[in-house]
Amino acid sequence: MSLRLEPPAQRRSQELPRRGIRPLRLRKVEVITRDNREAQTTPSRWTRFLLAAVFFHAGLLVLFASLRMAVALPVITAIFETYPVPPPKTDFDPFVPLRQFEYKGGGSGGGGSGGPILPPSYKMTILSPEARQANQTVGEVIGIRVGENLAHLARPEGAPTGVGAPFGGDGTGRFGTGSGGNEGFGQRFGAQRAQAIRQHQGADEAERAVVAALRWLKEHQLPDGSWGEGPYRLGISGLATLAFLGHGETPDSGEFGLTLNRAFKYLTTCYDPNANVYEQAIVTYALAEGYGMSRSPSLREPLQRCVSLLLKAQQTTKPDPRHIGGWRYSLLSQDADTSVSGWCVQALVAARLAGISVPQTSLDAASEFFWNMYRNGVFGYDRPSGGGSTTTSIGVLSQMFLGRGTDPRLKESLEKLKQQRFDWAKTEAPFGMVAYLWYYLTQAMFQAGGVYWEYWNAQFRQALVERQADDGHWDLPALSKETEFNRPPVYSTALFTLMLEVYYRYLPTYQPMTSSP
Repeated sequence: MSLRLEPPAQRRSQELPRRGIRPLRLRKVEVITRDNREAQTTPSRWTRFLLAAVFFHAGLLVLFASLRMAVALPVITAIFETYPVPPPKTDFDPFVPLRQFEYKGGGSGGGGSGGPILPPSYKMTILSPEARQANQTVGEVIGIRVGENLAHLARPEGAPTGVGAPFGGDGTGRFGTGSGGNEGFGQRFGAQRAQAIRQHQGADEAERAVVAALRWLKEHQLPDGSWGEGPYRLGISGLATLAFLGHGETPDSGEFGLTLNRAFKYLTTCYDPNANVYEQAIVTYALAEGYGMSRSPSLREPLQRCVSLLLKAQQTTKPDPRHIGGWRYSLLSQDADTSVSGWCVQALVAARLAGISVPQTSLDAASEFFWNMYRNGVFGYDRPSGGGSTTTSIGVLSQMFLGRGTDPRLKESLEKLKQQRFDWAKTEAPFGMVAYLWYYLTQAMFQAGGVYWEYWNAQFRQALVERQADDGHWDLPALSKETEFNRPPVYSTALFTLMLEVYYRYLPTYQPMTSSP
């Protein structure tokens, strides 16, 4: 320890007077030891240490932040089980049944025509409930924009004009309601047709056969728009026209539009008050479907004339009360039979379906006539006895179209019809009209649905396709007799085409019937 020594105050004060010197005032001096000095200097030293530490650690942080740290991680190897690679997902195409399928029938089938084509925007929506509620027009369904400036589209040779909506609420054709308020022809077009084919056990090759037959009919149409020659020319032309309409073809169709334009031009010029009622009814039937699918004003007036003619013929006085409400060959006939009456019923119901006024009393009278021809499950020809499978099929189909499909008497008839076999070489029919029998039997079984349709569909569809000729037409079955052989191949081709179109022409009216054990 260092000491700062000062003269003792007492000693100095004794010497000063002796020298004559003015005594000095002494200050108190404190002794500063090392401990005191360290006490004075310690705060400043710690401050320096603290600042140095702060700067040192800050430097370390900056250094570490600028370095990349590498960490060795263990290597993990993933082992996957092998599974087959799924096929690429494609958009649903509702038109697959209408094109590009393997064909095993006799007809050439042609190329890719599937009737009217849907625009792409409708491809995924037309099957939805919203699309059904929208009541889309035929023009939209077949890919044609409808407008006043497009009314001339695909209307050569002064053909009918105008494209409109299928008549009715949801566009699906269902006979038998008696009102015409919920029906239409929309199920013949696009995706709805594809849906009906799948739902009712149709087949790709059957659709291909239909297209082949329509192409054959197109090639054999005469320049004036008719088909066939001789006394049956008008009726056969009507059947051929129905075959095109049954496939959803209209005067606007790309491949068959011109064919239908010519056909309608011929049919609308053949109005004859003295014509055979058979032919008159078939022509009315074709005009009714044509108008219902196109809404063409050019077809409405001829159709109305034909309907009025059939209604007038029905009201002819008939001595036999059982014949009241039916039709016969002549417009002035005073009797009736189930064969002629069957065509008249189809024509009038189709006309009502298309929006033409047909009195309910007329349809009720026709139904009563058919019941007058009924006995023990069999419908007769012109009396309630002596009938067979042909007249029974006509009676069943007519009563279903007239709204009597739930009557238990029809089930008894269907049980008898179920005994029929589709045999190209062995099937017989009254007057040798085998193709005529099959046409009505196919429609009756389809309308009945359930086991009846499953039974018949399994027999006729494939057999009929296999019997088609290479060029697309059909000849008559082996046991068809002179009555049918007097008709040209257009007759059999049209009837068999209509049979293969049954899946979507008119949808079943009632719930499927169950067969008796």
